[in-house]
Amino acid sequence: MKRSGFKCKAPPRRAETQCSYVPRPRAVAVAMVDTRDKMVVPVPKGVKAKPGKTAPTADERKWLDAIVAYGCIACRMDGRGVVPPAVHHILRGGRRMGHLFSLPLCDPGHHQNGESKGMTSRHPWKARFEAKYGSEDFLRRKIAAEIVRKC
Repeated sequence: MKRSGFKCKAPPRRAETQCSYVPRPRAVAVAMVDTRDKMVVPVPKGVKAKPGKTAPTADERKWLDAIVAYGCIACRMDGRGVVPPAVHHILRGGRRMGHLFSLPLCDPGHHQNGESKGMTSRHPWKARFEAKYGSEDFLRRKIAAEIVRKC
């Protein structure tokens, strides 16, 4: 039998012992069996940060702790005293500027859902909020100056 001039393009088969491919284990959902009710309960995975969001650094954590201790800036300007706040991150172009660019605003109230309490909320009325209290950057600089003065 005469051989043709064509060669097989597939690589020659290797023996199982020479294979360099090692299969990875598949991710499997972990579950626990509740013995009282005889049902399978899934174990929650660790909490992950949303894409694009990072955990604060030590300096950023100090800033966040300081503004939370300061209280809601809008309530202070209204003469309500120290009100526990939520951290509001300042946006530029629809994206967070970072943890150092944040304000303490009470929630519900000046951060959001404040219309029922007779307050001007930042969300969704940014123009009204800034007309009454000043720009977000102005408020951030004002808080920074007061925090530095206390230290």
